Amino acid sequence: MGKRGPKVGIQMERVRLKEDRRMALVDELRALAIISMIGYHFCYDVVIIFDVDWPWFFGETARLWQKTTSLTFIVIAGICTYYSTRPFIRAFKVGACALLVTGATYFVYPDEMITFGILHFLAASMLVWALFRRALSRIGPWVGFILSVLLAFATWDVGKGVIGLGAVAIRLPGFLYQSYWLSVLGFLNPDYVSADYFPFMPYFFVFMAGSYLSGAMRKLPPQFAREHIGPLAFIGRYSLPVYMTHQLVIFGALSLVFRLVKLAGV
Repeated sequence: MGKRGPKVGIQMERVRLKEDRRMALVDELRALAIISMIGYHFCYDVVIIFDVDWPWFFGETARLWQKTTSLTFIVIAGICTYYSTRPFIRAFKVGACALLVTGATYFVYPDEMITFGILHFLAASMLVWALFRRALSRIGPWVGFILSVLLAFATWDVGKGVIGLGAVAIRLPGFLYQSYWLSVLGFLNPDYVSADYFPFMPYFFVFMAGSYLSGAMRKLPPQFAREHIGPLAFIGRYSLPVYMTHQLVIFGALSLVFRLVKLAGV
């Protein structure tokens, strides 16, 4: 009996540390990104799948909406690397969900199949981070953050055959874009197809900017670790299940609505 007490105490301490590592502010911000993404996908389904004429969806406003939501989601995923106690399991879990998305889109919407979307990218980025986290952690958080931001800008137009910033931008050789599989790195082949496409360049550096930003967030006051809006924190904690089910809910609801509208002759 004397030996069991300390073990229980150690286990309780581990649980406490795990709870302390989670920052509710990150969950709430992730929830806002998820809600924004659901809104965008709702509009996407209305316009692309149900053929409703919303010209604004093809304009700059919708493009900016989609881009800012995605970037926020990627930065937050990078921030969460610090709070992950099992990074390899986390990467494989997200990767399994990514494969389910590919399979579902292949069988349901083959023309809209997703081969390297945001979940594929996040799973690969998490895996790379987990493999090289010790080397990456040797770089100071602010130095790493600034370098990541600069590299993201420098590789932003890799898909268009250009790398660099301003006057030092150079055109990349064409043979890099002849391989179908190098498209996942950012060297986009004209024949590559993915309805949702997030290549390593530039987005891995956006992910890493979030990872290094988490180093600065460790020094935030305790208030940021507490929940401010309970429902948002809840959605943020379960963002992956929400992501995996939201399209089914949206598509089912829209199918019902448009069927009723058609029956009513409106």
